[in-house]
Amino acid sequence: LDKGYVKNTVMGLATLFSVAIIVIILLFILLTINLVRTFYKYFDLQISQHKHSLHLSSGLIAKKNTLIKPNKIQITKYSQNYFQRKLNLVNMSLKQANFGVSKRGQEMQGNTLEIVGCNAIERDELLKMILGKTPLKGKTFVPDWRFLNLPIFFRLVMPVAIFLILAFNLPELKPYIWVACTYLVIGIFMIYRSYRTHRIAVDQDFIIKTSGIWDVSNQIVQPHKIQAITASQYPWHKSLDIGHLCIHTAAGQIRFKYGNYTEIKSLVNYWLYQVESGDQNWM
Repeated sequence: LDKGYVKNTVMGLATLFSVAIIVIILLFILLTINLVRTFYKYFDLQISQHKHSLHLSSGLIAKKNTLIKPNKIQITKYSQNYFQRKLNLVNMSLKQANFGVSKRGQEMQGNTLEIVGCNAIERDELLKMILGKTPLKGKTFVPDWRFLNLPIFFRLVMPVAIFLILAFNLPELKPYIWVACTYLVIGIFMIYRSYRTHRIAVDQDFIIKTSGIWDVSNQIVQPHKIQAITASQYPWHKSLDIGHLCIHTAAGQIRFKYGNYTEIKSLVNYWLYQVESGDQNWM
């Protein structure tokens, strides 16, 4: 065996082990900080319903009291990861209108209220308070498999190919080829997971967009709170009847990518009819 190759391999593994230890320590520190911050901010969280508003109260040292009108909430979101699902815990966020547009042309964030650690029953009760009833998923629209193409090519195939070219020309990089292979496998799994969760469900009263890899979130918007709708299609997707949808609200955008373009246009016409024929205000 080439002693230099063995030495480089051992040094490479030692470096990777050291980096892994540092990453684990940093993750532990970040997790601890996040737990302390969450406990301090949301200690003794209480939510009560008044005639036309919700009252939120929480805080370890100084109580923070917030009064919010349900009709001012533009997007209601709840999310859950694997461990939270096992513990029956749900995180919610209530998004109100943005304040405007920044100098860089980006939307400025409005007031977003976070509600952490509620269970499924409490989530449904909160949804009833905010939306009037528990939203049910209607007809579900799924993306085309071509949703996978660009992320796999630009985030996986291209960087791994560049690394392999360098590795076969630079001997000191060869011990790390397994890292590139691991990255490729994990990346494929994550992108496929994002494809499997990318959904939009529509019924007469609600639009529910589902997405996420680890934290799977559901964003709920009522049709009368839509400010604008954008349906777009790349020229090379016309023959495939694939397009993209963007729902604009006062609290941000909800996007659905690589859907059936004929179905998207039908949805746009349906929502425009609801907005124009309805008598509900968006706030």
